[in-house]
Amino acid sequence: MTPERIKERLKETEGRVDVEAFVSALEYVRDDGRR
Repeated sequence: MTPERIKERLKETEGRVDVEAFVSALEYVRDDGRR
């Protein structure tokens, strides 16, 4: 999924998901995989 598609899907949740927490978790996983 592209970041744009993820943002679109998160908007559809109408506040049920903490977008900032979700994005920071994705970045953590991505960065961890680069080590």
